[in-house]
Amino acid sequence: MEPIQLGFEQSRTLLDAYDIPVLGRMIRTLEQAKQTAQELGFPVAMKTVSSQIIHKTDLGCVLLDRKDLTELEAGYAELMDNVRAAGVTEIDGILIQPMVKPGLEVLIGATQDPSFGPMTMIGSGGRFVELLADVTPGIGILEENEVRAMLDRTHAGRILDGFRGPALDKEAVIRLAMNVSRFMAEHPEIHELDLNPVIVYEEGFAIVDARLIAGEPVHYPRQTDVSPQKMASLRTIFSPASVVLYGASNTGTVGGIVLKNLRRLDRLYPINPRTEALQGMRCYPNLESLPEVPEVAVFVVNSETVVREFEKFCRAGGKGAIIISDGFAESGRRELEDRLRNLSLQYGVSYIGPNCLGIIDNFSGVNTMFIPPHRTGIIREPGGIGIISQSGGIGMELMEMLEADRVGMGKWVSCGNSSSVGVAEILAHMGQDPRIEVIAIYLEGLSEGLKLMEIGRQVAAQKPVLIIKGGSGGGKEATMSHTASLAGSHEAFRACCSQAGFYLIEDLTEDPKIMVNVLSILTTQPKARGKRTAVVSVGGGAAVLLADQITAEGMELAQFTPQTRRRLQDLLRENIKATNPDDLEQMLVNVGNNPLDLLGNCDDRRLIRALEIIADDADTDVIVAAIYLQVPYLSEYLAERLVEFRRSIDKPFIVSPRGLCTHVTRFRESLYAKRFHTYTVPMVKPLSIALDIWDRYDRNFMSEAELRED
Repeated sequence: MEPIQLGFEQSRTLLDAYDIPVLGRMIRTLEQAKQTAQELGFPVAMKTVSSQIIHKTDLGCVLLDRKDLTELEAGYAELMDNVRAAGVTEIDGILIQPMVKPGLEVLIGATQDPSFGPMTMIGSGGRFVELLADVTPGIGILEENEVRAMLDRTHAGRILDGFRGPALDKEAVIRLAMNVSRFMAEHPEIHELDLNPVIVYEEGFAIVDARLIAGEPVHYPRQTDVSPQKMASLRTIFSPASVVLYGASNTGTVGGIVLKNLRRLDRLYPINPRTEALQGMRCYPNLESLPEVPEVAVFVVNSETVVREFEKFCRAGGKGAIIISDGFAESGRRELEDRLRNLSLQYGVSYIGPNCLGIIDNFSGVNTMFIPPHRTGIIREPGGIGIISQSGGIGMELMEMLEADRVGMGKWVSCGNSSSVGVAEILAHMGQDPRIEVIAIYLEGLSEGLKLMEIGRQVAAQKPVLIIKGGSGGGKEATMSHTASLAGSHEAFRACCSQAGFYLIEDLTEDPKIMVNVLSILTTQPKARGKRTAVVSVGGGAAVLLADQITAEGMELAQFTPQTRRRLQDLLRENIKATNPDDLEQMLVNVGNNPLDLLGNCDDRRLIRALEIIADDADTDVIVAAIYLQVPYLSEYLAERLVEFRRSIDKPFIVSPRGLCTHVTRFRESLYAKRFHTYTVPMVKPLSIALDIWDRYDRNFMSEAELRED
């Protein structure tokens, strides 16, 4: 059935049961209009109600402030004329409402999202709601704190709190939004709900327009617990005692590359019936010929063989699998993937994939990538970072950038089709692993949104989850309400991230380095005590740009203490030329401020001494240094001196060597060799995200290797 707009009386009956009161009465004749207006009391508003009309004001179907019967009669005739002129053939009637006094116009609306279920939106309302787009969504039956957090992200919320005026009845608005969310959860046949505007006063509110769109009940995947059996299977996949590789082959083939990448394992069994040895290892013809039943199977054979051999593996007592092979649902072979899924459920054997790059676990040594190691940047040093990616390519790109910055990684997963375990289950697994400190996720599609949100809420309560999503753009279908025109899959996903406590990074499509630098800063720098940031530069241009970005990202430029400023002035005094002492003192007034430019004739001593002075400053929490290494007096020994300085302080020290010349590259390499991490742009936005995470979790995320080095 096509969605239809419910009539006013039917809508009001449904809403009244949830304490959602809508003003007015519906009439169908002029005489009824007169009687109703007299009973409600003049002045009144008159509105044409029709399923064919979405924006009534645009068609002249809203008339306000009718003061008496004469104006009421004229208004009735005007509405009828405007309806005919607009080509509207069917009307439900005319809504007569008492005129309400002006107040803040708020929108409260809701839709049914196919992945997340009921989604409620709240924000600025009125005629220009789509233009202002000042709304924020929430998923499911909302709690008071969730609605309050939603309002805090809107301009409407600030006005309710009393911005340039009296505080309005925010508590009543919160209760109304909670009622709307419960109504939508209990009425899956209501596709869209629109209360616009809700006029809010210092006490109470008035709902002057309501629209309900009904259709077939919307069914969406509900959150289900991840079974202990599935979690046990995942633990085995990442840390198996033994592995069998179906499709093992010679070097240079997919099966050969995977075999080579798995050679770190002690009990590895290649299967290839056409040969007795591969890469110096004994090769077996089939599962039955192995000396034991391996815990985990890795498949790089054709899809039909995968299904046949997976069933044998399950029957023999296998515990988990990684299916690299393609040729399943992504190629139109949905029946084969359904067969895999059913076997997994029947035997309790979970798998990652199919159609994926598999996993890298640097704690256990499992690596199923079929990319030649010399063509990519595979991280081998264990670290506290876990990466989950629905795209093998994006996952590999993120890993390569981390490897280029010499950042360790614990676990990496390419999910593929995710027909057995998906992002939510892998997130739960990494959440339970105490060696994983920070989790990064790349998503493209999402079928079980509630599961991700509920599991994510549990994980994010203990450790940061950074998430990036592709496919957020695209056009929207025609809608029948203001709410639906503002709601979409990405808006629902934003709500999911907010309620789960994820850090959603929406800049990935412009610069993936943002995600990488967040991970690097968190896992290689000590926790900051606050957001007060000092900027030091050798060369002034970079300092100005960084200072602008720091304030734009909501961070704070440190205000040096008077003692710090005097020490910096004394340090720089010798480099300021003046004809007499009075001129020198006047010039020093502007020296020693933040940002601090150490000038183009800076040498090692001046730079290190300035950093030491700022590190002692009680009002500085973070030091950012932008260094043009190309200047003549910075020596080849500066790298060692920076390392010594970093080991002497307990504040984040973010160094950005400026430029891309060979000299700068060599300098960065020499620092990397000493586990000193440097950062290319963008680095201020990642730093601001890292500061938020440190503030929220109040602990260090530095890897064991970094802590040992220090």
